Amino acid sequence: MKRTFTSVLILLAGAYVVHAQGTVSFANYASSTYLYVSYRLFGSSPLLGGSTSGPTPTLENYASCVGNGNAWSIELYGAAGANDPPASLSPLGSIATFANGVNDKIAGTWRSSAVLDIPGTTLAGQIATVQLYAWYNDGGVITSFAQALEDGVPAGSSSAANVTVGGPSVSGPGSPPSELPYSALASGPQPLNPFIFSVASTVPEPTTIALGLMGAAAFLLRLRR
Repeated sequence: MKRTFTSVLILLAGAYVVHAQGTVSFANYASSTYLYVSYRLFGSSPLLGGSTSGPTPTLENYASCVGNGNAWSIELYGAAGANDPPASLSPLGSIATFANGVNDKIAGTWRSSAVLDIPGTTLAGQIATVQLYAWYNDGGVITSFAQALEDGVPAGSSSAANVTVGGPSVSGPGSPPSELPYSALASGPQPLNPFIFSVASTVPEPTTIALGLMGAAAFLLRLRR
């Protein structure tokens, strides 16, 4: 009877491990090292956020909204395995906004207590690839990085980095969620300023330009007559 009970416990523990996933913390305040995010569209590098009462977000003037943390979003992407290409990473399900002067006051940082699962991982100690994506959310209207790209608003990403996940263990209590690998994520163009925001510009195709010129010429000829 005792052996049967022990076997059942082992089977249940195995089933738990199979269904569990490795975890990483989305917090930016977990250690003495923070990751700062700046807005560098126009050559300057102001840090995102710092106030809830910044200028009203408008699509016409992004720079005026840099001081309003609620106008900017950040999300963690990830996937199981080391050195995965960015195209293989997917959103991990938690979006935060930047410092807003109420819950936090350090511009350029975000505040989140979310613990996120990494799909494809099952045990503490496994390796995953993570990357941060941030974008202008237009007062909460733009809800994803993909939508930001479609709408042509400022959006950027950090470097990708490997992280050793926390989570369950085959034996023992497991380990807490891992902290983000701050220094590796920030190993981009500038230390601790890893995001380069860009705005997609629409350039008319040559055929469109040609048709426009032909129409203008016809209009001018008509006026002369």
